Amino acid sequence: MRMHGSAVMLPLLFLALPAISQDFILQGCYWSCPEDSPETPADSATLQFWISRMESQAPELAYAGFSFLWLPALQPNSPPALQQLLKSLEKNGIYPIAELETGPDSLSLQQQIHRLDEQFRVAAYSLHSRRQLNAASIARELNQLSRQGKLLKLLVANIPYYNDPQKLGDWVAEVIRNQSDESRSEIDPRVYDYPLREAIRRASVDTAYDVRFIFERSIRDASAISGFNIVTLVNHPFYKNQNGKAGDWDDPLANPMLGYAYTLTNNQIGLPTVSYGDYYGDESELDEYLNYKPLREQIAQLIQAHKDYIYGAIGVEYLNRFETEKASYYPSGKKGVDASRALLFQIDGTNTPAGQRNQPAGNKDVIVAINFADDTLRVVQEVNLSNVRIGDVFTDVLGESLSPKMKVAAMDSAYRIPNSVYLVLPPRSYSLWVQGRASQIVPSRISLAVDAFTDYIELNWDVPYERKTLGYELERSVNGKQFEKLASFRSMDNSDEGASYLYIDKDVYPNEDLYYRVKLIDIEGGVEYSAVEKTILKNRELSFELLEGPRQWVKTIKVKSNYESQAELSVFDAKGAKVIQRTERIRKGENLANVDLSQLPAGVYILHFTIPPGKEWTKRLVKQ
Repeated sequence: MRMHGSAVMLPLLFLALPAISQDFILQGCYWSCPEDSPETPADSATLQFWISRMESQAPELAYAGFSFLWLPALQPNSPPALQQLLKSLEKNGIYPIAELETGPDSLSLQQQIHRLDEQFRVAAYSLHSRRQLNAASIARELNQLSRQGKLLKLLVANIPYYNDPQKLGDWVAEVIRNQSDESRSEIDPRVYDYPLREAIRRASVDTAYDVRFIFERSIRDASAISGFNIVTLVNHPFYKNQNGKAGDWDDPLANPMLGYAYTLTNNQIGLPTVSYGDYYGDESELDEYLNYKPLREQIAQLIQAHKDYIYGAIGVEYLNRFETEKASYYPSGKKGVDASRALLFQIDGTNTPAGQRNQPAGNKDVIVAINFADDTLRVVQEVNLSNVRIGDVFTDVLGESLSPKMKVAAMDSAYRIPNSVYLVLPPRSYSLWVQGRASQIVPSRISLAVDAFTDYIELNWDVPYERKTLGYELERSVNGKQFEKLASFRSMDNSDEGASYLYIDKDVYPNEDLYYRVKLIDIEGGVEYSAVEKTILKNRELSFELLEGPRQWVKTIKVKSNYESQAELSVFDAKGAKVIQRTERIRKGENLANVDLSQLPAGVYILHFTIPPGKEWTKRLVKQ
């Protein structure tokens, strides 16, 4: 009968600050929207509901990776109660983005920024105008703010060029050209990438649209402007079919995940935004998302993939772009699933977190595939060999494909495609493969670490916050499939503070594969699992060495061990008689045991060291 191992709980308090990675923006309409009149007072009950709700969500959003929250209703005359929310956002490392309007009927950009800064300490802004924003004027405002010592964290302009990425790139370039050196070093002016969003919309809803236009329609790919000057969108509160015409640019996307798969993985095209309604679905309390399934887990998985394998990447190659030099063959082409219905691109992983951790650094390229077709994608695709060797294996870390492992072949035997991988992707899906070994990404706030020793397993798990957490169950499996509860814990706190837990599992056997996971249970009955960690007890290892002791005919036995035990030390003469016998305690690490033979007569002696179960060492000595 198995007994439970011993458990220890260690509290560790810390803030749920976002990981170092590219920023992400969450956008939504909460108690008010941009089309509402700024002078319309917010209903106090509605406002308090949203303040409490978003304050409770702040730790979760920060941990997921969001560093900006768009608050379109944030005005200098907003109720003081908003301070409560803004302080909670600031505590969690999230900056509010205020919506500003410029034009002849509004205050200057400087005046509006100073008022919001004084009232709410806002440092990030989204700009729009009833008329076209003048690039040179915006640059002058930024120069003046810089001279005044006002440092902005973000400034993005709403320029309504929905089909002309080059014009948007030219607008940003003109702003940068008119900025002073000081202003240019402090703030990167940005624009929303509406042309890319329109290409994503068409690729998602129009089966006749060649989705490879996505590679060409972004501002970054159509102009000389860097992604540091761009903000990308998939859905947005502005997209409500406001013009009443179906099938054009302002339609919301009912199924936006393929778009997010692109904007959240291609780090070269700009700062990504996520719609609050898409993220929380019908849990968002927004009327237009009634009966919509939350995309929180899928989006959080992509953001985590970005943090681990994409952040810091300095290059991307569009493998199946128009006029590509990379060869390919689509066995699924006879069903209409060919290059026109898929995006395939390869990210240079040398400077990513995974690439930098690798020894030697590099060899962590990423291949992304997005299938917009209503049938399975099958493709043999040539890849870039700059960081890749023939025989390298790419691992699917999202678990969405039918190709969990892809091996790079010098020449595909069936279709004669050189330096290629073969991937299979279900309809309307996406996945991400990482070069070499990689674990599947589980979007969970629970970080479980497992350390194996010779006679026990040590398990540590951290959570960045415990708001609404009831407790945890530690589960174990010996086959990786059926898990059983090993122990239960109540949460130590129910706040935004983090905590750390430790459990020692002593009820384990040698040579047994063990799988562990932690289940978090919230006060509403919801559950969340950590990633599964596999381990096995370490083998008991001993080494012996005979050394000269402190004086003549005093020998020293050095024993190195990775476990603790009792040992029997014996010395036998040539007739087999035991002339010395004693017990030694063996500790982990290096042990020294002296054997004094100086009082024994000349002759042959056998040193014998026994450590149960069944470990022994002998040494023959001749004393003259």
